[in-house]
Amino acid sequence: MLVLSDEYAEQDLIGHSVYRDGLVQVIRSVHSRGSFTIGIFGSWGSGKTTILQQVRTSLDDTRGEQKEPTLTVWFNPWQFTADEHLIIPFFHTLIASLEAVTADSNLKKWHHLVQPFLEKIAHVPLALLYGMEGDFKIPLLLNARFIPSKTIDYQQAQEERVDKAVQEAGGAVTEAARKYESTYYNLIKILREAASTLGLKIVVFVDDLDRCLPEKAVQLLEGLKVLLDLPNFVFVVGVAREVIERGLQIRYQSLYETEKYGASHFLEEDYLDKIIQFPFSLPAAAPKDLKENILRPHLRELQGTEPFIDLIYESLGSNPRTLKRYLNAISFTAYLAEKRIFDNEDFHPELLIKVSLIGYIFPALFRQLERHPAHLVRLQKIVQKLEPEKPPAGQSRQEEPHSQTQDLLKTGLPIIDQWLDFRSLEKLRPILRIRENSNGSSDITVRGFFDEQTVVKYVRLLETSLDSEVHAHSQDQPLPTLSLAEELIGRLVSVPAGRFTMGNERTGKVEVEITKAFQMDKYPMTQSLYQKVTGTNPSHFQGEDLPVDGISWFDAIQFCNRLSSLSGFEEVYEIQDKEVEIHLDRNGYRLPTEAEWEYACRCGGSDDRHGELEEVSWYSKNSGKQTRGVGQKDANSWGLYDMLGNVWEWCNDWYSKGYSGPTRRDPAGPREGSHRIQRGGSWANFSTNIRASYRTREDPSIRDDNQGFRVILPSTEKP
Repeated sequence: MLVLSDEYAEQDLIGHSVYRDGLVQVIRSVHSRGSFTIGIFGSWGSGKTTILQQVRTSLDDTRGEQKEPTLTVWFNPWQFTADEHLIIPFFHTLIASLEAVTADSNLKKWHHLVQPFLEKIAHVPLALLYGMEGDFKIPLLLNARFIPSKTIDYQQAQEERVDKAVQEAGGAVTEAARKYESTYYNLIKILREAASTLGLKIVVFVDDLDRCLPEKAVQLLEGLKVLLDLPNFVFVVGVAREVIERGLQIRYQSLYETEKYGASHFLEEDYLDKIIQFPFSLPAAAPKDLKENILRPHLRELQGTEPFIDLIYESLGSNPRTLKRYLNAISFTAYLAEKRIFDNEDFHPELLIKVSLIGYIFPALFRQLERHPAHLVRLQKIVQKLEPEKPPAGQSRQEEPHSQTQDLLKTGLPIIDQWLDFRSLEKLRPILRIRENSNGSSDITVRGFFDEQTVVKYVRLLETSLDSEVHAHSQDQPLPTLSLAEELIGRLVSVPAGRFTMGNERTGKVEVEITKAFQMDKYPMTQSLYQKVTGTNPSHFQGEDLPVDGISWFDAIQFCNRLSSLSGFEEVYEIQDKEVEIHLDRNGYRLPTEAEWEYACRCGGSDDRHGELEEVSWYSKNSGKQTRGVGQKDANSWGLYDMLGNVWEWCNDWYSKGYSGPTRRDPAGPREGSHRIQRGGSWANFSTNIRASYRTREDPSIRDDNQGFRVILPSTEKP
């Protein structure tokens, strides 16, 4: 199994060597009356530690060639976050580095350069401890407090090391306290005098500052500037800019609230310009170097994944740490797939990569797929519609701008459409694209997600390795806030007027003319929209994009009236107890007549199924004994989904045994009866009942978990 550590790289792997060499030259060229601070800004995981270490190594390796001796000091403040103020452990680190020089026999020629300075600053940490027992009195550090009891053991060890003579004479603590008091009140003067004896340049590297609390990071920067604004000191600080911004907002909240200082003005002009003399924003890793030195050699260890280097890079970007974490995750999941999850079935690494990229880039979508795996099948099909035809040999593929096609992709289901906005589609499209490998050869087939079972396998495979990534960076994605009219616009399909042959050999056939066009909901009524209108959801099978079930005919027409009222239309149904008068001339929402339903299902033609049953319908063989999310099967040629299967759909008409007359115009069924018509079949029916011409009847008061409905609206009206 491949596992990558998060350690810095000793060699440049991402194209930063030129920046490393430039920073070395800047440090060597610094000659200042005070300290000089270089700020290396970069996001988390962008390579700040690596470039700091490489600059330090370059200085150490070439110090024998330098005219001016250079001592490098490495300080990681994150290791001392328990300390009240980071300036104390910093001085201890500095002193320890100087002591290492004096103890190194190979650096004897440096001893006389370091020793006087070391002797003068040896008491500084304890002097600071003394001063911090109360308010820290040095300007710009007024708010700092220190509780020396937290480090009493360390303090005693330092006392023994620093002042053996005083300790041997007796009264060591009292005498030391007097000495520290004197040092504290003369601290800056002592440090300046000590610096005048220093015969070499000290380059201090401050790493992982952005792992500290933002206010402590700012506090350390200020402490270094106040106490060590001395010649021969160069500070190289690696930090994320947003950490400094946040620290300033906390530390100087009152100033941020005044009219004089806007946040950006205070940060850029009045702070960083004074603290940091040379700001350097770490560039992104060079794409070629990152791919060849990190992605390619490690993906070779995962059989079958190397062709997807470009996809990974394009999706995740150039942050080295992010890429390493990603490589570790897919390495672990590939191991699980081969050993446990997939048994003897084929494992396709490209599908692993696709789902894992969704987990990293769209964590909320990944969580949605855990509950609704079929949604990825729907998104896969939508993305495929965007792909242009393969161009002739020698011609490049021309892609239409997403903005021109986005509205055509909308499903009318908010839970799906939330991922079809322009920005999400820009990232999702490359992941779900069915494409050739980078060499353009055809020997590698890149698969997609065209069945729910495949999605389930890969999502389940990634749940363990992506759990922290997904759940740390996402919460349940709130559905887009759409008005009722906006949601309905996305769902209604125009059905033109026309003629067709209605019925079959058993019921008899009749020529029917639909004289008025209408708009029909492309889906059976979904639970999300039903609840939005009524505030209730009676369904046995629960799910936002599942068809509402357990609906009687009376429930359906009451919904239509409610929807009409909310939309500003006339109510079609006048309801008095169980007596209902239907006004088809009114402009509101209603159920389709039986003729309108069959006309729309057949798309005005003669096809009794409009396609292969498995491709268009959820029925007893493939439904899993429950309703399924709408729109997952193929639509008919008029864009209507689930006309066959899933749930029976109520029609307006009273039931009659057969049809009468050679030709009928806009038939609306008998004037009275005991049962209402249902059409389309359901998840529980056998294939023989799943046809456009098949009809059944039910008591209008009955409710069952295989019954739903679909609404229509006159074409002259708009939602």
